[in-house]
Amino acid sequence: MDKKYDEKLKWLRETIDKSQYLVSLVGVGISTQCGCTNYREENDAYRCEEKYGYSPEEMFNASFFNTRPELFYKFYKTEMLRELGEVEDGLYALKRLEDQGKLKCIITRDIFSLPRRAGCKNVYELHGSVFDNICPHCKKHYSAEYIKNCNGLPKCDNCGTVIRPGVSLIGEMVDNALISNAASEVQKADTLLVMGCNLKSMLAEIFLKYFEGQRLILLNDQEHFADCKADLVIYGKPVDILADLGI
Repeated sequence: MDKKYDEKLKWLRETIDKSQYLVSLVGVGISTQCGCTNYREENDAYRCEEKYGYSPEEMFNASFFNTRPELFYKFYKTEMLRELGEVEDGLYALKRLEDQGKLKCIITRDIFSLPRRAGCKNVYELHGSVFDNICPHCKKHYSAEYIKNCNGLPKCDNCGTVIRPGVSLIGEMVDNALISNAASEVQKADTLLVMGCNLKSMLAEIFLKYFEGQRLILLNDQEHFADCKADLVIYGKPVDILADLGI
């Protein structure tokens, strides 16, 4: 590690230690870095369109699910559930910070439940999770493994209804109550830790307007013109930076 990086880590460690109400925004870059499927990646998107005759954006859509459920689930099981990623060591630092009472909550658009899989409990999963699927009729819940391993359309073994993926599809509204509760948490934060996205990403744009605290910290692997808004920026893989903190 170079001296400048060490100094930034020290500042980050001290800031977290002094914080009374730390909230973290976890961007989709974290899931990509942990090996989860990213249907927006150019090569994967092109391959999917060649294979299915539709773009991933067309298939990962509420109207497509309602009108072509067989093809939707062929895509969803084969592509979206293909790589569920691995929880890297740095993410367990978030769990330890939560246990210490420092990290009050995590807000994320990640659908692969990486913070929850690391053991965090106070997580606002704005777009749901691939690990919690539900029968729209009798409300029985099903795992990702059940969806992935069933033949054809995954149906409820209780009432026979086609199971609904536990994620928000394109064209669907995100739960307003969930957004409001998450915004309230950001408003109470004295320190906001943004990871895996830039400050102009959809996640940051939604919640930064509610932040009234003193310290805005950004951990990201790519530079962006909006980085200057942060009080501290550390470039690199966020999960590696968290691991280097030694928390």
